[in-house]
Amino acid sequence: MDFREFASKEATDLVARLTKAASTVADQAAKQVADEAQKVAEGLRGELQAAVKQKMAMAATLKEAQAQVEALRGDFKNATERGEVASRQLGEARRTNEKLEKERGEIVAARDEQARAKTTAETELRKSREALEAARAETAATAKKLEAAVAMVSKLEDAISVAQSESAAAEAKLTAVSQLLTQSAARVTTLERAQQDHARVVRDLEGRVNAMSASAAAAASAAAAPRDATPAPLAPFDDLLAGFQALSGATTIADVLTTLVEQLAAQYPRVALFRVKKSHLQGEHQIGFDLKTDIAKVVMPLGMDSLLSRAASSGSIERLSAEELKDSSRAPFNGSPHAALAIPIVVGGETLGIVYADDAGASRQKRSADADALSARIAEAMQQHAVALLMRMTNELKMRAELQSYARSLLRELEQMYAGDLHAEKPQDELRARLKGNLDYARSIFDSRVALEGGDAAALLDDELAALIESEQATPFARDLAVVAGRPELAEGRRSAAEAS
Repeated sequence: MDFREFASKEATDLVARLTKAASTVADQAAKQVADEAQKVAEGLRGELQAAVKQKMAMAATLKEAQAQVEALRGDFKNATERGEVASRQLGEARRTNEKLEKERGEIVAARDEQARAKTTAETELRKSREALEAARAETAATAKKLEAAVAMVSKLEDAISVAQSESAAAEAKLTAVSQLLTQSAARVTTLERAQQDHARVVRDLEGRVNAMSASAAAAASAAAAPRDATPAPLAPFDDLLAGFQALSGATTIADVLTTLVEQLAAQYPRVALFRVKKSHLQGEHQIGFDLKTDIAKVVMPLGMDSLLSRAASSGSIERLSAEELKDSSRAPFNGSPHAALAIPIVVGGETLGIVYADDAGASRQKRSADADALSARIAEAMQQHAVALLMRMTNELKMRAELQSYARSLLRELEQMYAGDLHAEKPQDELRARLKGNLDYARSIFDSRVALEGGDAAALLDDELAALIESEQATPFARDLAVVAGRPELAEGRRSAAEAS
């Protein structure tokens, strides 16, 4: 029964009872009954409200329960789905497990096979180790043999390098000699003709001197001069004959030039020989000078205006008179000379040297203008005789020209090898070390080439080296060559001034 119906029935019964009681109860109790009925009605209302609230709460609870049921249905559905998934996964897991079991069996079989293979490998490894030890011992022996072979290869490479350098030098020499022979073919003929001409000049000059000497001797005899006395007028001619005889005994170019200086010293108190070295004159031999330094250290540039440089340029004897020598700035050396000569020695178009002579220190009371002129003529005659003798030394002159060409070819070969090292970007120390080694080797083969030519020919390589350094001062090759050759002053362009006291 519904609660509302229950409440309505109770209320109807109560009302009926009250109505029946009211009809039998006195009016005095009507009010009391009415009050009680009112209280009962209020109590019923309260209960009704409470019932309504309870119903509403129950409805809400029912609704919540329905929602929970729906949620549980969803959860059940999800659980069912998960159960189906789990069933499928379980099936797959079973199949995977079966597969794994099968693979496990295979792995166990493979492990057993591997164990057997390991045992076999260990046996093989032991044998291999034994073989390796034997091989190591053999390798050690082979290594020693290899080291010996490497050392031998290194020696062979050094020998090959030396052979290549010698071959390059030989090729350069062959090229230079071939060119020289080609160029000298016509020159030999010219030199032979010039030799014949100079020989005629010398014969004529000797005939004239002999005739003058005979004439003077005849005059002296006519004057009844003592036989053991030499007349004063004949003294210059005796000096000239003695000079000719001394020059005729010279066998090399250097001997001819040195002898010429010594013979001219009979005519002039101071005489010095300067050799032509490319761009300058360098002292070589002197008589009568009181120099503070060695004559070989006196250097005079050809570009400087001086008596000697003018003689080298003109190829003719140059003179300074007493008037010109009063100006001390024009005198090549210290002292107070009244006459000075610069005598060039020119053979085949090449100036071999300059002979300087002056009369500084001689008493002017014993010398006159005629005596100065006579000394100059004697010096000229000796010059011509010396040139004629030098012309006869064609072999030495040819060899000297060949050696000059050979020296230049060696230096150019050095420059090419230096350029290769420079292109390879070798360090500075190694560049100079290799250049010095190549220069020493070039000197050795050049010295071997000129061993029979004497000191004059041996100096040609140094002359060409100095000329190369001076002409290429701004290049790294010239600077390094000057350093390794011990001539750094050449690369810096410094020249010592000629000094004499």
